[in-house]
Amino acid sequence: MKGNKLLVILITLTLCFSITVQGITTDSSDKSLNYTEAVIETSALNDSGAGNMLEITITEPDANNPERIDTIVAKSGSGSSNNDLTIYLRETGKNTGVFKYTLYLSSKKTNKQLLNMAGQDKINIKYIDKTVPEGGVKDIVKTISWEYQSTILTLDKEAYTGYNDTAEILLLNMELNRNSDKVEYVDVRVSTNHSKGFILELKETKSNSGVFKGTINFGRPSKKGKNIAKVSGNDSITVSFKNSRDKSDTAECYAAWSPQDGLITLDREEYSGIASPVEITLTDWDIAEDTSRKEKTKVVARLQGTAKSVPVILNETSRNSGIFTGTIYINGDDRKQTSINLNPKDILEVVYTDKDTTTGAEAQRIAAAVWTGVSKAELTLDSTLYKGYGSAMTISVKDPDYNKRKTLQEKVSVLVRTSKGNTSRKYYLEETGVDTGVFTGSFMLSKDAAYNDRIQVADSDEITVLFIDKNVRVTARFNK
Repeated sequence: MKGNKLLVILITLTLCFSITVQGITTDSSDKSLNYTEAVIETSALNDSGAGNMLEITITEPDANNPERIDTIVAKSGSGSSNNDLTIYLRETGKNTGVFKYTLYLSSKKTNKQLLNMAGQDKINIKYIDKTVPEGGVKDIVKTISWEYQSTILTLDKEAYTGYNDTAEILLLNMELNRNSDKVEYVDVRVSTNHSKGFILELKETKSNSGVFKGTINFGRPSKKGKNIAKVSGNDSITVSFKNSRDKSDTAECYAAWSPQDGLITLDREEYSGIASPVEITLTDWDIAEDTSRKEKTKVVARLQGTAKSVPVILNETSRNSGIFTGTIYINGDDRKQTSINLNPKDILEVVYTDKDTTTGAEAQRIAAAVWTGVSKAELTLDSTLYKGYGSAMTISVKDPDYNKRKTLQEKVSVLVRTSKGNTSRKYYLEETGVDTGVFTGSFMLSKDAAYNDRIQVADSDEITVLFIDKNVRVTARFNK
């Protein structure tokens, strides 16, 4: 009997191969479980690359426990390594089935995190998939052709523009990470065509990362300060690294630098009305050389064809933005406002003298607009006869002169008088939208005292509405 029982157990084990994945017992022979074969991907384009680190991604839904973030184990080796490196890939989130790991490479076996490499080499990645659709166990293998480079040195851009631009330097080298418990530092040299250069200290992003970063600012050759790359005209920046412990370990990277050609714009092509505001915007990163504070600059406004001009101060919108704004008023009546006097059909020019240009020559940037004069206002009511207390009167004014700001809904005021109802007060009309120049308001006709939204009327009353600024009036009758 005992022999028969043992035989049954052996047969069962043969027919049903049971395994455990991430603590979950599965049956690899059960086709109803819909297993998928794991897939290995890397950051190497077309399975070929260079450098000292490689991102590995394994997609393995079968190893995914939806209740937690899981970890899977794989092996990595190279032609120059005697032993494979065990790597632990962590799931990107709960229930994703996607596992990632960053593999660091070195020509020297300094710690267990690094895979030993040499020159032109190959990286082999192997994952044992115990849940494949056809059943059983399968080795999933990816081979990468790789050129080992101990130090990767990069700038965050290929070209920089303007004196307020900043450059971020990134250096990758796990071999420079000599103390895994400390944040460490390395030096690089920064130089341009207009400076002898300086030493910049890069700081490791965190202990044991082997990733070092630093930032430099740009400035004119006359500028003094720390970590300033002095540039002029069409220039270039060079960042170089030399390993003091290994003379063969060097790296260099380059980028171009040029001034920014200034751009000046006005908020409209046409203006009308008295004290019409002209909003000026100037973009030029060369002005914002001091990145620690908001700066100012100056433009001039003039009548086209004349030499006489009015200076206008522009303020930077925020620290290090390189965008400057300001306002000048046409025929303004406030002494505190910068103003220029124009006649109808005159063309206003706003001029910026750009001293730093891509051509190397000083240039004038000009924005222009026409002042059409003072427009005629249209004042209308929605009826000429209103009946009954509680009825509403809608007043409308159409006047582009009071559409002063393109981005704001503005207001105008009218004076309302009644011959019998004791109303004589100002009411406000609101623009129907931004930049429409049409203003409306609806007010209840009532026997109660006049208020912001209410006009007091009496039986057989006459209502007069005046737009005083343009001396325009309309009338209507009211019967109870």
